[in-house]
Parts: sequence; C-alpha cells; structure tokens
Amino acid sequence: MVSAQVAHGQRAEGTIDLGAMALRYADTVDTGAGVLSAHGLVDWTRADADAFGTFSQFSSGGWSSQGALSASFFSPAVRRNLIELAGFDGGSVHQDGARTGEVVANIRFHNVHDWGDFFVGAGAGRTSFGGNSNNMVLGEVGVATHLQNVDATFVVSPVAVDSLRYADNQLTLFWARGGLTVQGLLGFRAGDQIDELGATARTWGSVSAVAWLRPYIAAVLSGGTYPIDPTQGFPGGRFLSASIRLSRGVERQSPTSTTTVAPAPAPTEGAPVVERFTWQRSGAHSVTLRVDASRAVKVEVTGDFTSWTPVTLPSAGKGTWTVTLPLEPGKYQMNLRVNGGKWIVPPGLLAMSDEFGGTVGLLIVE
Repeated sequence: MVSAQVAHGQRAEGTIDLGAMALRYADTVDTGAGVLSAHGLVDWTRADADAFGTFSQFSSGGWSSQGALSASFFSPAVRRNLIELAGFDGGSVHQDGARTGEVVANIRFHNVHDWGDFFVGAGAGRTSFGGNSNNMVLGEVGVATHLQNVDATFVVSPVAVDSLRYADNQLTLFWARGGLTVQGLLGFRAGDQIDELGATARTWGSVSAVAWLRPYIAAVLSGGTYPIDPTQGFPGGRFLSASIRLSRGVERQSPTSTTTVAPAPAPTEGAPVVERFTWQRSGAHSVTLRVDASRAVKVEVTGDFTSWTPVTLPSAGKGTWTVTLPLEPGKYQMNLRVNGGKWIVPPGLLAMSDEFGGTVGLLIVE
C-alpha cells in the first residue's frame, strides 16, 4: 500500500529488518525468536502516513504477527501554531488464535519555537483483546527540543480504558553522528495496573543503536524493558535483539531538478516538511537560496561556503525562506535544518558522504 503512493508522495522510505531476539515476558517465560520487520513511510507537504509489520517465530514454538498504520494531517502554521489530526489502527494475531486490536483518532495543537515544539492533544478510540472490547480516552502533553547533538522529547499521556486509569510519562532521547544513531527511552507509569498480566514494574527503559555499514545497510542492536500494554493486554518484559536493516528511500524530484535526489531522515512528530529547495544566480558572484517549508518558523543552511557555520534564512512570507550568499561557480557541500532539528540533505541535491561519515548535499553552481 505504501509503495503504491511513491509517485504522489513528497518522500517515501522503507526498511526491512531481519534478526534474532531473546526475551522474557510476564516474569515467567524465557524464549528466543527469529524476527522479520518491515516499515514504510510516505510524506506529503502537510501529511504523512506510516506503516509497520512484524512477524516473530519463537524458538519455544508458535508465532506472532503484529502491525499498525498511522497517518497525520497538519494545518498551515499561524503565529507559530498549527493543528495536527491523526489516526492509528493496529493489532496482532497469534498462533493460538488470540487477537488484539486498537483504533484511535487524535487531535494535537502544536506551538513551535526556535528551541523546539510544545504540544497538547486528546484522542478517543476502541481497543480489544481476550474477546472483550472497551472504549478508550487519552490525552497528552509534551515538549520536544534539540539540545546540542541530542533531540529530546518528554510526553505525559493519561489514559482511561473502561474502569482502568493510568498515566505514562516517557522521555525519548535521539543522538546521531556520522553513520551511527542511538535512541534511548525512559518511562514511568502512575495509576492503575493490570497485575494478572505479570511483569508489574512501573518503570522501563531501553536503548537502540543503528550503525550504517553502507548507504542502505545497517546493523541494529537494542535491549531493555517494556511495560504492560493495558490497551491490548500484552504483558511486560525484557528483551535483547540484533538485526540487519535494509533501507531504501526515494524523494520526488522538483520539476526543475535534474539531479538524483537522496532520502532524508524521517521527521519527528509534528516536524515541518521541506517542500522544495532551489537556487538561482543573483549576480556574477552571488547566489540566492530558497526553501519552501510552510510549517517552519526557522530555517538554516550550513556548508563549506560558510565554514560550516549555520546561517539563518529570513522569511519571505507564505512559507518561503531566502538568503543571498557570495558564491563563485563551483561545487559545494551543504545541508539545511528546520526549527533547530536534524541537518538534512536539501531536496533536489545529490547526497554524498563527507569525510566524517555523514551525509551532505552537493550544490553545483555554474
């Protein structure tokens, strides 16, 4: 389904992970599993869709399969504010015939600043497991920011499922340098708990590391603990996994571009999309760079022509950001970022590896 949308999407990405896992769940069951996972993302100007699926074959016998599809639509930014409408549909099937399911609709209000994003939201849906179905109501309050080389997000999510009331508090940290990315999670649950599922610890944490060996091949290692999922009846536990990831990404070329376009990192929740990047000569020794990003409040570029010092682009209105820089004809390396997020290759430029193992865009000025 995701692949069919590539021709119409601003950007499409997909990964396949093949590996093994050792896990202990419900405080009683120890087993291993061979795991095959697939993930796909399609990103439009003001919307995105995300899908994943996982199949696990357990060494102790039996199998399990789960998957989910989520999508979001973003309004244009008005005075640093925007609205997100989101939906989620997921579930699982197991060899013994057990099934779980969850459908949720959300609305979020984002207040975007140079330092990051503050958001608040609410949602409602229905969940099912063990032959029973229950209504679910949830809320969330969170903040996302960029600190030095780390992206940090903290979210408080109160949830009500039938008579069960609890709130999850989770901190997510993401760090990337060159071909290595590391993500860590720390969480705490307050309120009710389903004791009969086992593994009743109210805290959890995990770490995942991805090392890119080639542009489209990576080694993935992760481990930690995870909590009970009261919405689908999954017991808590602990895990350690290792896998090989195959990745492929395609971005749509702009009508005036003739270069190969490289994949950019997946945006974080509520992050703006860079819709277009163009340049044109504004004089014999200068070039004007233009970025179209309708949900942005700050756009920066950096490159060897700025000695890798970030340069902020002034807003030209209506989601357009431009700057004129002194540039002689030649080949230059550059990246851009929006709202203090990750540095990415500008759409329309050829991606290449720099001397530090990172990825930069190749700008050719003629």
